[in-house]
Order: sequence, then structure tokens, then C-alpha cells
Amino acid sequence: MAQKGKKGKQLPYKKEATTAQPWPVLPLQLISLIAKQSSLMQNISFGGVTKSWRAAPKQCSSVGKSPWLQLSGTSEANSDECQKTHSHILSISFRVGCYWWYGRWPYEVSARHFVGYSQGALVVRGAEQSQYYLWNLSNCTSDLPPWDTNVPFKSAALSSSPFQYNNGTCIVMVITGLSHPTFVFNRRGSAGKFTWIKQDCALLEPHAPNKQLMQFTNIIAFEGKFYALSLQGTLAVIEDIDSLPRITALSRSRAAPSASSRHFREYLVESNGEILLIFLISKSSINIVDDVEVFGLDVAKLSWVKVENLGDRTFFVSDECCMFVTASKVGCRGNCIYFTRQTVDGWWLYDMERGSISPGWSNSNCMTKSPVWEELILE
Repeated sequence: MAQKGKKGKQLPYKKEATTAQPWPVLPLQLISLIAKQSSLMQNISFGGVTKSWRAAPKQCSSVGKSPWLQLSGTSEANSDECQKTHSHILSISFRVGCYWWYGRWPYEVSARHFVGYSQGALVVRGAEQSQYYLWNLSNCTSDLPPWDTNVPFKSAALSSSPFQYNNGTCIVMVITGLSHPTFVFNRRGSAGKFTWIKQDCALLEPHAPNKQLMQFTNIIAFEGKFYALSLQGTLAVIEDIDSLPRITALSRSRAAPSASSRHFREYLVESNGEILLIFLISKSSINIVDDVEVFGLDVAKLSWVKVENLGDRTFFVSDECCMFVTASKVGCRGNCIYFTRQTVDGWWLYDMERGSISPGWSNSNCMTKSPVWEELILE
């Protein structure tokens, strides 16, 4: 049984399965709420990135050039292969009359592999490894050009919704986790631009101990710009200049937990008009979360400021998604983060005010009254 109290620990995670996984992995109460209020899908971010220190430091600092970060359990050679072995099926059943889809797929489930979510559009890989397209919950689709299967498809972000009329050009930006190519992008709505355009980055990583080029592992779109985090925690601002995405600014500080750790999982999210970075921190084993930290981006200074209070917000963080809700509107506890890494006992609670971790509730009984859901409001 898990230990309670200041910085409590929980049981180790189960090993990740290689079969189809439901997406998003959220409490059943929240899934039911999304089915009735589909606009809440806008609050979901897809995926997270697990990093570890190549040399374990005595004290990890958010500023500095060492130690060196690496992706935990992945490499350039197998990152795309890991993606191929994990399928995600949409686990939300929508009410009849809301959408063209009434609880059934218009195509075979095996042909749908969700690899991203941005601006209300799911990024989907088809049955063929080179086939990608955009899809929203109103059953609108938009084909993407054939993908080069020799290039990893790590994460994608869209500058705007591709399904809104008179919305101008939508840029689909894909990061590869490599330095060559660094970015692959496509313009939706531009005449004659129906191919992926590969682009390298010639900038050296300022937080690496050697002269290596920047590699990006996390990206979101915010107010017409892209914000990408490098493997070493440098934040880059990418803007559309002369019809080409260009890096226009780099952060001086490093995005990393302030607490000493060996591993952490980061989630780059937009919430209520601000960019947040959530860290699930593992001090000894990647199988145990010992601490949680939240930082907010000062956009003008490109610096990270620790967030001590989330106010009327609650975050739900799982391996493949991060979602926030306004606590008072849905009837759950505010100023806290619920997280899971496929643990035996389900979800865990990090209380921002107390700075403590305690058991949340079990997935098996999450439809019953629980500490997180004081009064579920489904209107």
C-alpha cells in the first residue's frame, strides 16, 4: 500500500502494453463529461516526454549546462519503433445526434493510430506507415502528404484549426527528435504546397556539454507561434517568416525540475492563455513519482517561473495526455494534479497547497463517489 504524507510514494508502474490503448486515458467521470461537452477536448494535450540525467548530479539546477539529458528508454534508432507498437483508440462515446459517428468508427479501428492532438484536430496515422491525416470529432478529415518512413514522427502541432473556414493558412509542424531533419512542416490552404518540407537546425544546443545541434522533443502552438523544447531543455520560439518557419528566440534558462531527480516526465501545455510545464519527478526509480512541479512561461523573457497555486484548475495527467478543467464548473477539487503512470492502484493526487502525494482512486471504482469528484455536474 502506498505511503501517505509529504512527498509520499506509490507502487511501481505496470509495464507498458504493446496492444491498443484507449485515448485519452482519463477518469470515466471525465470521459462522460467530455461526451456531453465536447468543447472540453480543447483542454487536452497529447503525450509527454520522459527524460533522465546521463550523469546523476548532486543537485539538479534549472540553469546550467550540465548534466546532460537523454530520453529515457529510447534512442534515435528505436523512437519510431516504439511509436509503432502503441496504438490508441478513442474511448469517448458521443450522444446520438451530436456527430456523424454514433459510437462506431467509420473505418476499421486498426487503421487509426493517434499520434497527436492540436487545435481541436487529432493527428492520425493510417494503416500504412506513410499515411497521415487530420481528423476531428465531427468526422471531418484532411489528408496529409505521404510521410517519409525513414524519418521519426515524434510529435505534431498545428498553428490553427484546419477545419475552420476563412481561418487562413494552417501550418502542421512535426518534430522528429533528430537534428537532421529537425522539423518537417506542411502548409494547409496554400495553393501548390501539398508536400512535406524538411528543415534542419544549424543552432548548437546551449545546454549540452559538447557541440551538438539542437534536437526537439516537445512542441505546442500558442498565439500563432510554435514553442518547442529541446532534449536539453532549451525553449525555442518558431515563427512563420517569408513562408518558412524560423527560430526567432531561444531561452537562456533550462527547463528542468528544481528538485533533485534522476528521471522526470514533462508535459508542455496551454491553459487559460498561458504556457505551463508540468514535471512528474522520479528521484530514484523511473517507476515511482516522488514529486510534482509546475512552471509557467514568462513569454516576454522566455523564462520559467515556478507556479505555487493553480487556482480553480485541476489537471489530469496520464502517460499519453494532460487535461485541465475548471474545478468549480465540473464539481471536482481545485489546485491539484491527478496523475497515473498505469499504476496498480490507478490515480494519485498531488495537492499543490500541501505539497503532498496521496492515493486518488482506483480506476475500477472511479464511477463511485471519490475524493476527486465531490459532485459531478453533467449539464
